[in-house]
Amino acid sequence: MLDKNFLIVVGGPTASGKTGFAIRLAQHFQTAIVSSDSRQFYKEMTIGTAKPSAEELAQAPHYLINSISIEQYYSVGDFERDALKLLEQLFEKHQVIILAGGSGLFINALCQGLDHFPAVPSEIKIQIEQEYEEKGLKWLQEQIRVHDPAYFTEVDIQNPHRLMRALCVCRASGQPYSSFRKGGEASRNFTPIYLQMNWLRPQLYARINKRVDLMMTEGLLAEAKLLYPKKNLSALQTVGYQEHFSYFDGHISQGEAVALIKRNSRRYAKRQLTWARRDGFWKKFHPNDWEHCLDYLKLSMTQETNVKTGTTEDWQHLTGKTPENDDYIQLIMSFKAEIPTAGIRLVRLKNLFIVEELVERADVPTISMLIHETIERAADTPLFVMCRWAKMALFKQFGFETIPFSDAPEIIQKRYEEELSDGIQTILMQKVK
Repeated sequence: MLDKNFLIVVGGPTASGKTGFAIRLAQHFQTAIVSSDSRQFYKEMTIGTAKPSAEELAQAPHYLINSISIEQYYSVGDFERDALKLLEQLFEKHQVIILAGGSGLFINALCQGLDHFPAVPSEIKIQIEQEYEEKGLKWLQEQIRVHDPAYFTEVDIQNPHRLMRALCVCRASGQPYSSFRKGGEASRNFTPIYLQMNWLRPQLYARINKRVDLMMTEGLLAEAKLLYPKKNLSALQTVGYQEHFSYFDGHISQGEAVALIKRNSRRYAKRQLTWARRDGFWKKFHPNDWEHCLDYLKLSMTQETNVKTGTTEDWQHLTGKTPENDDYIQLIMSFKAEIPTAGIRLVRLKNLFIVEELVERADVPTISMLIHETIERAADTPLFVMCRWAKMALFKQFGFETIPFSDAPEIIQKRYEEELSDGIQTILMQKVK
């Protein structure tokens, strides 16, 4: 029995498999799913928002899908209020709830609370709305790029409402909109656990392109045509619809519209990844990493484990030297679990990743989770492990093979020859994803 409530947040870029993974989690924990997708709220938008199918909706209870009309203005503040009220009711029946969606702003509003922004005079709002009507979306995007480049990298730049809101704050305060988004977290009666669906970039982009083709087959063109008379509504200022509206207006061909949907979806995915990287608390899992994910959830719920990236100061403490003074080390990616004496250091030597095992008294699930994090961070780069004999079996479970030290690349031999010559019992293993 858990002693607190947990909200498992299933996030990640578009087309990364959030829906299927959230349903599997909901079935495992016998619980419900709350949507945090800023477009799946709307009843009239189905194909272009990649809503769960009728079959998927029947596999677990879903909330905040098809809950409002595109005619209704719905802000992130409205979502925070409605979702908190809903979670309060759901937590009376369940200790674990699933939150699924790729809208980082909505997720952070629910889990951490909204930031506080300065008041904006009505004349500034009117002026910016008029300028947008006269100069268009590209002008608005350029204004945000110039006045708040940090926010430009993560906001949905196809959404004029969010862009105008940010520009209003910039003009009213004389400061970037993003500078006001650093407040403390609001009090919540649940602990969030963040899971990010993770793919190599080429695979993700291929999935996005395939999804757009499937949307077209399922009738996205007809859906967009039906919504075309209301094209100026805020809810419709999104990828999949705006491109079709340009086609209907005669500005581009249908083929160009589909190509733009794919391109803009890939760009949106890139911004979602930037957002998650900036947050720094998402644990990455491929949708097939089910057992490892369950290990991580168990640790998070019982020991409040989290994986965080280390700093240069961490590296100096561990090694007694800075990266600049080490001839071999070009990139340091230290990380550890928030459990005493549990951690693994990941080091990059030129084009190779090396795992220097630092785990001491951690339990097996913790070590397993840390190894998984190592593999995720190394991606498809050749990965080597310098490991004590006691942990060899665990690494082998992840597909590492023992190789003689003499067969290791020269840079690895040079890095570790002193350690091995001192007679320290060490084993070298290799895995290439």
